[in-house]
Amino acid sequence: MEEFKNFLKSRRIALIISALYVGLGTLAVCSIYGTDLLYGEWSFILLRITFPVSFFSFMYRYAESDFLLPVFIIQFIVFLCTFFILSLFIKKKNYES
Repeated sequence: MEEFKNFLKSRRIALIISALYVGLGTLAVCSIYGTDLLYGEWSFILLRITFPVSFFSFMYRYAESDFLLPVFIIQFIVFLCTFFILSLFIKKKNYES
């Protein structure tokens, strides 16, 4: 468990960036239809910005607009992939505390 905490501490910036980026993409995908609670023009703009991480969720939502749980599952998998890819590019800091 201590190794997992050190892993997250050393990759905190990658975790924050990927959580914000994928979170905004998830919000955009969940607000794309006219019957959605947060529907608006902003969702299309945000969807264009976050399209690399919301592509598969958008395709599912386009085909099946009723259920949101698979969208959240897809976005969680995309979040994990984005986090691990970003953690490779962002420099690691050693926390020896």
